[in-house]
Amino acid sequence: MFNSVFRRVSLGVLLLMIGTMSALVASAEISWEKSLEDGMKEAEKTGKPVMLDFYTDW
Repeated sequence: MFNSVFRRVSLGVLLLMIGTMSALVASAEISWEKSLEDGMKEAEKTGKPVMLDFYTDW
């Protein structure tokens, strides 16, 4: 019984570690720009899409 529980917990921890590492690697590839003009110039130069992120506290 203990062996079965240990295997399940170990598998859960392993999957959690793999998911966390892939998220960290993916976030390291994002290059944030400070202005819209700089971002649009970089997007035209590299041919990549642009994502605009904004919000308000109304």
